[in-house]
Amino acid sequence: MHYDLIIKNGTLVTPQESITGDIAVKDGKIAKTGNLEVSDTANETYDAQGLHVLPGIIDAHVHFRDPGLCEKEDFETGSIAAAMGGITMVADMPNVIPVTSDVQRFKEKLNIIKEKSYVDFALYALLNNADFNEMKNLKDAGALGFKIFLGTSTGDITSPSPSVLWQLLTNCARLGIRTGFHCETSELNTYFTNIIKENPGSDTGIMLSNARPVISEVLAIQTVISFARYTNAKVHIHHITSHDGALLAQEARKDGIDLTTETCPHYLLFDALNNTHKVYPPIRAGHRKKLFEAVNNGIIDMIASDHAPHTAGEKEKNIWDAPAGLCGVETLVPVLLNKINKGELSLNDFVRLASEMPAKIWGIYPKKGNLLLGADADITIVDMKMKNIIRAQMLHSKSKTSPYEGMEVQGMPVCTIIRGKFVMKDRVLTGEKGYGIFVS
Repeated sequence: MHYDLIIKNGTLVTPQESITGDIAVKDGKIAKTGNLEVSDTANETYDAQGLHVLPGIIDAHVHFRDPGLCEKEDFETGSIAAAMGGITMVADMPNVIPVTSDVQRFKEKLNIIKEKSYVDFALYALLNNADFNEMKNLKDAGALGFKIFLGTSTGDITSPSPSVLWQLLTNCARLGIRTGFHCETSELNTYFTNIIKENPGSDTGIMLSNARPVISEVLAIQTVISFARYTNAKVHIHHITSHDGALLAQEARKDGIDLTTETCPHYLLFDALNNTHKVYPPIRAGHRKKLFEAVNNGIIDMIASDHAPHTAGEKEKNIWDAPAGLCGVETLVPVLLNKINKGELSLNDFVRLASEMPAKIWGIYPKKGNLLLGADADITIVDMKMKNIIRAQMLHSKSKTSPYEGMEVQGMPVCTIIRGKFVMKDRVLTGEKGYGIFVS
């Protein structure tokens, strides 16, 4: 049989097992896995001896700032960073300018970015008002899911009132589309922030965590659970930061609520950060280890970067004036491969967390997120022995800032293959902008 691409001699990794074998690709799809025949040929053959071949990694939570905030990032630079980080698909958030909250804005954003992306992409739509007629239109236009901010973040988007939230989630249940939540409580954040400003400490990371404390996240998650319970809506909690929040989600699922969960590498690797790496919700001292346990125990369903860049000048401001958000799309894979090499996570679980579950949660499985026959040939090849030192200046985002600056890692993505085409090969960008397609 003749194929377009054969990847041979690699270790194929799924959530269930790791086996030595080959993958053959035809017309952008996985056509065969396992041991190929001697007679099988291809237009291109890649020898993955000594390397691990993963289903394409999906980063289902990025802010590529396009349109309206392109001094921080745009879809070209963001998707290059994704490709160089071993990411085959991203899902972009709606808090841009103007916010992606109706069909006209959704289509305008799609037209702006579709010629820029090096990787496959999907778009979320924002729910923050009572324009309920737009929801079905947004779903029909291809929105991957909806996003609701229960607390302020970049863009200062207003949280919907309880009555509006009820109507929004009732509609979501009727439409069968999942809604993700930024879970903080603005009134509590304002109250505690004012207290901390009057009695500041010396540790800016601890100050920020105390200014937006665990109860702020917990109350918001409880709100989501209550509304999901009584509307039967499918809900998702973005970037859980606390062990308390993870346990709430676990109990809700035991009660039959269709609730999924996500956290980010920076919550798993750090106890606190300074103002240059300020992020909302904040990184919390004392929660990192238990949050990692929740990941390993399956309480946390998926991992995403929450890549949210700002300019270096903005990030140099004081703790209260600096904007919240970290660069992370290019470093998600290496920092977690490094944890795998340290024995703190398995490679199989990483595939579940960063490939299979994002695809299942957001309704694009089995097209994406696996190595099954007929799936898109999205593949991330990693070298678990390759070492690197993360330097922000070497990353491909417009924002040359990184919380991982100077971190030594072992384990690097070496190839990013999207629908059977190398977009990054042997650590060199080989793709072209406009190759990535819209996934709905």
